[in-house]
Amino acid sequence: MNDRVRVKKFALAICGALLAVWALGGAARAEDALRLRVVSYNIQIGRGPGGSYSDPAQAHLDQTAKRIASFDPCVAGLQEVDNKTNRSGSDVDQLGVLAELTKMNGTFSSKIELPGGEYGVGVLSKEKPISVKKVLMEGSSHTRVLQMVEFEKFVFFNTHYPLKGEFREKASAIVNEQAKNYKKPIILVGDLNAEPGSPEILALKKEWVQVSPEGVPTFSADDPKVQIDFIFVRNASAITVHDAKVFDDPTTSDHRPVFCDITIE
Repeated sequence: MNDRVRVKKFALAICGALLAVWALGGAARAEDALRLRVVSYNIQIGRGPGGSYSDPAQAHLDQTAKRIASFDPCVAGLQEVDNKTNRSGSDVDQLGVLAELTKMNGTFSSKIELPGGEYGVGVLSKEKPISVKKVLMEGSSHTRVLQMVEFEKFVFFNTHYPLKGEFREKASAIVNEQAKNYKKPIILVGDLNAEPGSPEILALKKEWVQVSPEGVPTFSADDPKVQIDFIFVRNASAITVHDAKVFDDPTTSDHRPVFCDITIE
């Protein structure tokens, strides 16, 4: 075998090896990629726009569950959830009811006590969480909460920001600080009570990528004028948004649900 043939065969072998490495790398990336259908929804304790907070009979959790299930989400972050309060029924665990109706796992985190029970946020997930934490945050009207639910391959942050800007800016600082505790991809959802371009949203955008629709109003559901409900992602090398929308539902809650179908790498 002459030298030219040897060089040619060596070059072919190198190319084959490089192609194999590239293929294995692609396979590894595909295996590591995380496809998720995500929902953020302020359910207004099961009431529609104008619904009475003092009448438990006005809660239509079956309608709320149908709306959530219509997205077939992997994980949904819900805000304004009652747990056995007098105003929603002293025997009614709203998240438990929604978990049963949607056949998902329910994880509730309280932010304040109310007569008879608690008021807070909740996560519905197809996968069972491996850990749950919360951090309470100062608010102008009442204490707020950041719920942190960890799963095998990602972490889910669910929150409901305060009404006043000064407290919302503090809330964004807390969210960014808590995110430093995780290396896994993090999804942040919530009713942030803030519009795009506000200091608290800009503070998040320095650390997170918004995957929910930009500038599409989410409140109020019957005549939406402002966008205050969002979905963000952090700790991802690549994000593909397959679908993102604010769903046109004027009756189930006073907020419209936000949905994203994403792949995270």
